[in-house]
Amino acid sequence: MQTSEDIGPSPGELTPYSRLDEVLRNYAEAARNALGDNFVGMYLLGSLAIGDFDLTSDVDFMVVVQDEVEVESPDQGLNRLKSAHQVALGQDTRWVKHLEYSIFTLRTLHAKSSPYRIDGSRNQAEDRLLWYFGNGAATPIRSDHDNTLVSRWTLRYRSRVVLGPEPATFAPAVTADELRREIRSSMLGWEQLVVDDASQFDNRFHQVFLVLNNCRALQDLHEGRITSKKDGMRWAKQQLDPEWHPLIDYCWQERQDTNINVTQPADPQAYDRTIAFLTYTARLAEAYHPLSLPGS
Repeated sequence: MQTSEDIGPSPGELTPYSRLDEVLRNYAEAARNALGDNFVGMYLLGSLAIGDFDLTSDVDFMVVVQDEVEVESPDQGLNRLKSAHQVALGQDTRWVKHLEYSIFTLRTLHAKSSPYRIDGSRNQAEDRLLWYFGNGAATPIRSDHDNTLVSRWTLRYRSRVVLGPEPATFAPAVTADELRREIRSSMLGWEQLVVDDASQFDNRFHQVFLVLNNCRALQDLHEGRITSKKDGMRWAKQQLDPEWHPLIDYCWQERQDTNINVTQPADPQAYDRTIAFLTYTARLAEAYHPLSLPGS
């Protein structure tokens, strides 16, 4: 449920909305109580850290723990956290419907794993899977959704602390070239996903995501840092062939609709152009071979 209190004009210290700040701080305390001495901290990710958070954004963050959470009995770590999570979901505020996060151990953070190999093929190693609460989900699953260098870079260099020590005291350093290698590989990987089954992305939400994500990814590839979707959109209109400007403008305008979702079919013409844009931008990424990129 959305109320004026949720999205009122008063910004918070952590986010653009004071009510969201309250939800996050309360959740961090609940997570610490559930996980006990194993809890290290809770940290903002995604657009909450990078910028341009809006009413279409997920509430992305990371929970860091010392060691793997126990799962064997109801009174152990993961089950206690799941119970706290379900209590949070019962609150009368829109923000709890969009909570999304993974649980990282300190050891996993320092492993600096990536979802794609240099050729864009998926890295499906079993040890990449983390406990993950998807957007609005009541129970966690095992997923590598957040197990990326992008998440680690954001944690180390851009994240805001909800509760816990500063990330620079424990988070691994991620170099610009390490980040570039992952971005390039992930762009090739996304292209392959769409080529393999374009129908699963043929909706308004993914049509917009695919275009704006690749705009940002190309900027990030060239600059060796993570930028916002708005920054990426502006960069792409300055750097890419003008023939793509109408599609980029269309996608940015579509993103302003806070009701956009995966159940709504994409405009057929826009989706055809999106597939072509993915191919175009993937070839630009594939051709990006700075000498400092190991393994390229």
